[in-house]
Amino acid sequence: MQTLWERLFNEDTGIGTALTTLFYHKPYQDTYRLLQQSQWWTKEQIATYQWRRLKALLQHAYDHVPYYTKLFDSLGLKPQEIDSIQAFQKIPFLTKELVRQHVEELKAVDYRQSQFERTLTGGSTGFPLHFFVEKGVWYARHLAYIRALLDRAECRPLDASVLITGSVKPMEYRPFSKTLILSSFSLSPENLSHYLKKMKQIHPRYLIGYPSALTLLASYMKDNAIVLDGINAVFCYGETVFERQREFLKEVFRCRIHDQYGHREQCVLAGTCEKSDTYHIFPEYGFVELVDAEGEPVMTEGGRGEIVATGFHTDIFPFIRYKTGDVGVCTSQPCTCGRQYPLLASIEGKVQDFVLSKTNRLIPLNGMHHLIARSTEKVKEYQLYQDNIGAITVRIVRAEGFSKEDEQRISDGFSKRFGDDIAVSLEYVESIPRTVRGKHLFLIQKLPIHFSP
Repeated sequence: MQTLWERLFNEDTGIGTALTTLFYHKPYQDTYRLLQQSQWWTKEQIATYQWRRLKALLQHAYDHVPYYTKLFDSLGLKPQEIDSIQAFQKIPFLTKELVRQHVEELKAVDYRQSQFERTLTGGSTGFPLHFFVEKGVWYARHLAYIRALLDRAECRPLDASVLITGSVKPMEYRPFSKTLILSSFSLSPENLSHYLKKMKQIHPRYLIGYPSALTLLASYMKDNAIVLDGINAVFCYGETVFERQREFLKEVFRCRIHDQYGHREQCVLAGTCEKSDTYHIFPEYGFVELVDAEGEPVMTEGGRGEIVATGFHTDIFPFIRYKTGDVGVCTSQPCTCGRQYPLLASIEGKVQDFVLSKTNRLIPLNGMHHLIARSTEKVKEYQLYQDNIGAITVRIVRAEGFSKEDEQRISDGFSKRFGDDIAVSLEYVESIPRTVRGKHLFLIQKLPIHFSP
């Protein structure tokens, strides 16, 4: 049964967002003011800030979090003895399985029980992860970061907007925030026609949504010669946005396509900027590492590694050196926007977002996404499925006019790209099921992918 607090401060409702920014105004405003200043810090200032936050977090975790007290004692280690990043990187990784096993021991004992809010991830890896956040405060801070990302596109929180997410209601308009909420579960042609009429009434300045859902909307608009005027930016989140998607969305919406990368666990948050498509990691949000298969740092240009993150806003339930399961590509090339933030050249999705070839080669999903897009425009949606090494099934929702020629072009595209290393079969389906949060999974990977330890 929902409590009064859960009903009033529900993050999925307009009134919940409004009450959060009012009732938890101080953490919201303090965070936003910090971001306005810190985005122009030098690298030295960023390093000093992050080290100070790391040291404070480690001391707090040792003093107040049973899991870390036991861990540090078992290692014969005291927080004050950790005097460098290299020493910090000797702390063992925190994995999703360890969180499941020690969920109660990871709760900080210096917080009141009323401050704990139970939450969970979307379960894109197949198993939702339950943990705790600081009630109200976490969402207020999150909204401050979202406002900072909107600033980069010259948009404001109270501009008219459209949000496509995994909501229960097919459509809901929030007059206070001037936001039209659309469900990613309900993007049928009939509904899209109705949605677009409403969108034209509110004249949105920006759109936010899952890339797959935005692509469905854009495809319908292109097929029906529909144009939305006055859109200043499109913000993607929740799924990996592929380059072909970015190009298509830019063509249809005629504006810059921004992308956001983050987690429910609040350990890492990054976003593209007004100048480039590289991911600017918020150093105020947490400390981020890339590690290779042996758990060693990845620092070479173009090097690929698993993202490991330590959150600065998670004292109530600390995530220290948390293995996210996501793969990023390293870059040290500065961005012309002038921010000295740490950067990722790209996000390649989950560790499981790789296909295993007959020769045991790991092929990233974004290396396959363009093959179907370039082969035919007669596919509404698709999903890859793998449960055998060197073989994949492509599940396809056909658009009107899909023919044997389209089928052959798809098969030829995979053959030219991968030869005999991957056997491809096509399966035609009526729809692609969404996750519980309404996301589209482009790959269902049933094989164990050993990207990192």
